Amino acid sequence: MAKPQREFVQNQVFVGLPWKNVRPRYDKIIARLEKKFPLYFTIVGRDDGQGADDLLQVIKSRVFASSWAIFDATGGNANVSLEYGYAEGVDVPRAIFLSTHKAAQSPVGSPIIADLSGKRRIQYKTEASLSAELHKFAREHAYTIRFENAFRAGSRSLSKGGKKTARALALKLIHVLDGRSKVRRAEVVQALQAEGYREDAIGRMLKILHNGGVIVSSVGRYSDVRVA
Repeated sequence: MAKPQREFVQNQVFVGLPWKNVRPRYDKIIARLEKKFPLYFTIVGRDDGQGADDLLQVIKSRVFASSWAIFDATGGNANVSLEYGYAEGVDVPRAIFLSTHKAAQSPVGSPIIADLSGKRRIQYKTEASLSAELHKFAREHAYTIRFENAFRAGSRSLSKGGKKTARALALKLIHVLDGRSKVRRAEVVQALQAEGYREDAIGRMLKILHNGGVIVSSVGRYSDVRVA
């Protein structure tokens, strides 16, 4: 019997990592990534307010709904191992990141827990090298490539300055959808108007991204917008 196809959010990337020392690095880098790329990096943790059982369910649902999962195995964190195992079990494409900096080594001398041994991993020593690897990942993501093709096709007639402004609008439009299965078109327009964009420019960008297969957007008072 054929395995049922997993449905996932095309631009969502789950990130599993240790919270104490590693999380702040990723937070800074992800903030920069989201200004350049149409990807939504989702991190689930204790500050989401769930109990332990509920938190595990949220993590599993986010992993399952993601196009990719990134796991930082620095220090041999047990939770990261559990999350990685689940992603492997449901066949989510995944990448392991690992700090090789001496200060990041675990007290027992092994930088990675046993069940991740032998897996291919992306090593980094500094925050700058981690940033470079994550930027490379974001550039090569399938959704980024589709977004770039759609934007290029829809903005050929614009000047260099016009393309820069339109690109910023396109990225902000995509990020209004972050973490949400769909958003009312009127809400998308309102959010972008609050950023200083005109309604006609927003409408044109919705059409460009819809025609390029990056989002699904219908016209009408009660229409919705979602990631395609």
